[in-house]
Amino acid sequence: LEMDAARAAVNADAHDLDARQSLALALFAVGEHGEAMSHLLESIRIDKDWNEQAARLQLLEFFASLGAANPDVIASRRKLSTLLFS
Repeated sequence: LEMDAARAAVNADAHDLDARQSLALALFAVGEHGEAMSHLLESIRIDKDWNEQAARLQLLEFFASLGAANPDVIASRRKLSTLLFS
């Protein structure tokens, strides 16, 4: 239910970063790691400093919990570098 509400809020307003953060957490909790990280990356693209960089910090927690060898982590880490340093 929480995931559906968060997804609906993100679909209604792509710049609702609070909803996007909630959606990412809900997706991660059910094993949708790649999609969860994609939402955090999109939040960073929209406003990297939102809520004291909450999206970036959450992304780093996801990276740590999955491990550096995880394919979703490898892909997301590359995208994060591009967003932050380009």
